Amino acid sequence: MYFPSDDSIFLANIVNQYHGVIALEIGTSSGYILRELSKNFSIVVGTDIDFYSLKHILKTSRNERLICCDAATALRNIKFDMIVFNPPYLPNTKNYVDKTVDGGPTGIELSIHFLISAIGKLTSNGKILMLVSSLSDTEKLDSFIEKNNLTMKKICEKDLFYETLKVIELCI
Repeated sequence: MYFPSDDSIFLANIVNQYHGVIALEIGTSSGYILRELSKNFSIVVGTDIDFYSLKHILKTSRNERLICCDAATALRNIKFDMIVFNPPYLPNTKNYVDKTVDGGPTGIELSIHFLISAIGKLTSNGKILMLVSSLSDTEKLDSFIEKNNLTMKKICEKDLFYETLKVIELCI
């Protein structure tokens, strides 16, 4: 389980500015952002591939719905006003994989996997909020966004001593 750090807190503060009926967090891990979503959305769903993370969330769950699955692959015939994720984004060039932080060889592969899973699950006015790190291959992400005709808007940016974090909003 990934415990909330600067990136999760940063994204949670942005999430608080959005309202709607139904929201999804992909890769919910500790449930920190999920709980923030539940303040402004009537129905909140969290997915995670790690069953033990979801079991931990159940101890403090309010009314969130939790599904153990890869990204949003298990969700069918449901559309969301908001989809949020803070994916693992660190590039991994080693043989050891830490699934809580490794985003793939260039750090962006898991973000793109989450996006592929999420795009078809948005309402017509729905938005995807995602956290992006300067440590990842953002050019590869920009190319994916362009190829899929998504509209991107930078919401906020935060400089840390070792990276720059951005929250971006994507629309169909």
